[in-house]
Amino acid sequence: MPIQQNAEIFRQVDSLPSLPATVSKVLAVTADPESSAEDLVQAILPDQAMCATILKLANSAFFGMPREVATLDKAVTVLGFNEVHNLVLGKAVFNSFKNISDSNRKAIDIFWYHSFTCGLCAKILAEEFRCSPSELFIAGLIHDIGKLALFTARPEEYLKILELPETAPILCKPLEIETLGIDHEQVGYRLLTRWLFPESLLNTVGFHHRPQECNTPLYALIIQLSDALSILCPLQDPAKKVPLLQQLLRLVPDSQDLWTKQNVDVNEEQLQHWMKALTASVVKDSAIFEIFKS
Repeated sequence: MPIQQNAEIFRQVDSLPSLPATVSKVLAVTADPESSAEDLVQAILPDQAMCATILKLANSAFFGMPREVATLDKAVTVLGFNEVHNLVLGKAVFNSFKNISDSNRKAIDIFWYHSFTCGLCAKILAEEFRCSPSELFIAGLIHDIGKLALFTARPEEYLKILELPETAPILCKPLEIETLGIDHEQVGYRLLTRWLFPESLLNTVGFHHRPQECNTPLYALIIQLSDALSILCPLQDPAKKVPLLQQLLRLVPDSQDLWTKQNVDVNEEQLQHWMKALTASVVKDSAIFEIFKS
């Protein structure tokens, strides 16, 4: 029965709408080493809604441009080829689930807010570990996209999982397997494969709960840490003074060997530094969340 059920869920995931033509064009342009910034502009230009989003993002405090960015050409020039590519992918994923049932709007809003916070944290950690901040931001933003795909495919069965307290992420996958015979990592990987996303994002989404099994574990490890820190962020109570490392290890047990292998230094002082930066970013960059949602 689980195999048949998995096949049915994959069939439903495969029936989800394709991403807009703009995204396919952008992916084709960015995959071609001969492409230019002008090619990227021409791929996006016919999509006026996407153009408007890119300009809003370029002019937001998130990027801190010293002067107004008035045209798409300028946005590509000042933000960079890869930054614009990643923003297009993130906005397209948001839009793909924009019309999900309004009857469960609270759960969906909580889902996206957590995803956005995870993206902010991933950007902070990416800068620390000299990875691509824009790519890690988008990876954090879409890391749990398999949950929305499962909710779309099996809304009644999946709602109780979607509504699980964020403080219990280690319960999510076992409950998914028990209820549906499949988990959100597998489904997210399947969906993004169908959408022709870059391998780096595929692996990060598909292995963010088990980075030790990933061929490129550092990105998946950063998202695992960001996922946990974004869960802990609103729960911090200075009066209790429970060490962050202790709280983190409850969410991601058995992670320390991989941290050592990947030369990722996770200690109390470092965690406090990341948490302070994340708390500030959540306040400072809240307008970005509204742009993605709009």
